[in-house]
Amino acid sequence: MALLEMGGRKFTIPAGDVFLGSDPGNAIHLTAAGVLPRHAKLKGLPDGQVVITKAVPEADVLINGVRLGAEPTPLLHGDKVEVAGQELTFVDERRSGSTQYVQAMNLPEALAKAKSEAKAGSKATGNTGGRVVSLTDGREYAIAGTSLVFGRDATCDVVVSGKDVSRRHAEIVQTPKGYLVVDSSTNGTFVNEVRIEGQRLLARADVIRIGDENFRFYADTAAQPNPNPGGGPAAATPPVVPPPPTNPSSPPATPTPAVPPAGAGERLKQTMHGGPPAVLANFLVRSGSLKGQRLVVRTPVANIGRADYNDLMIPDESVSTSHAKLQRREGVWVLVDLDSTNGTFVDGDRVKGETAISPGVTVRFGDIALVFEPTDDAAGTAKGSGTRVLEAMKPAAKAAPAPAAAAPSKPKPKAPPKAPVAEKKKGKGCGGSAAVLVMAFVAVVYWVLI
Repeated sequence: MALLEMGGRKFTIPAGDVFLGSDPGNAIHLTAAGVLPRHAKLKGLPDGQVVITKAVPEADVLINGVRLGAEPTPLLHGDKVEVAGQELTFVDERRSGSTQYVQAMNLPEALAKAKSEAKAGSKATGNTGGRVVSLTDGREYAIAGTSLVFGRDATCDVVVSGKDVSRRHAEIVQTPKGYLVVDSSTNGTFVNEVRIEGQRLLARADVIRIGDENFRFYADTAAQPNPNPGGGPAAATPPVVPPPPTNPSSPPATPTPAVPPAGAGERLKQTMHGGPPAVLANFLVRSGSLKGQRLVVRTPVANIGRADYNDLMIPDESVSTSHAKLQRREGVWVLVDLDSTNGTFVDGDRVKGETAISPGVTVRFGDIALVFEPTDDAAGTAKGSGTRVLEAMKPAAKAAPAPAAAAPSKPKPKAPPKAPVAEKKKGKGCGGSAAVLVMAFVAVVYWVLI
């Protein structure tokens, strides 16, 4: 059964149309200021799914903080529906089930064990600035309190649907040593595709997998201890001397240039799939400090903003920390403004909610202008190019000299400048080929007899 919850009140959504608004005749009656008589319509489908639409064009409805457009939108378990400041939680009771909980952890032992399991070379974090970014829809969740709970239940801080997700699946706990992820599920919680055993200390840019969804973790970098607390001059680091070449006659090896670190989205894909992902689109920057550069889009969902945890980072004060989101939906690229301060514009028009964008449009985030260049249709272009190449080759194939094999045993004399052989090679089918062969044979006999 599907329902909406708000402040202890539950509104059941049966099959058919259910209206939400200030009119007392609505099944979901809200009396807050700004609620229209008929504000939204929810439709229960025979398979149990629920879709929501605006009852009137001027109605303002937010789904998980994003404004609802004109098209019907399906609701998922845990979605937050906001109407005139009133937030209702959508609950799909088919997702209910039992959860297996682990025993209460011993925090000092857990920290020691988790620290030993942390991956080598990872960047440790402090206990501030914790946040996770969904790699499915790009939403960000800040760890504002002492913990952030993941699970299938609608009351969790991060709701993750799926049959293999427990009602209370895992949580990230704030500790003096950093952020600790604690697993309390039946089917496990994974960090960088390794199942954790109870708890694990998180490092910056770790990827947490719960069910089929992935989340990237970020927090402030831990303060490094002062290697010279006395304040005296630091010991000089001896220079690194390269070893001599094994072959004295060979020149010394050229040092390999340092490779700049990959962006957040690219690092994520390399972590999950073991290699650089394909380029789906580019943004050619036309203004600002990055003018002339291309921002590469490698994921179907890309966050855009000034903060370093975005997939596309634009370091400009006119760009908000989390400014916009780019999504590819069924082959169409959609740009969503995330309530940015200075706005998102497409060809001069301000984006209100979301809008579809096409190749070559000019997009502006704050004061930074970019040109959108999708590359995900390269396969179709390649097929068309191949077809054109084959068509171009057909005349060349017809012009190939067929009579070369007519008399292989005798050398062919040089034809005079006005020899009609080249003009006779325009026939088609067997008749054309036979005519060419006869003319070639007559020409050879003529020159031999002479």
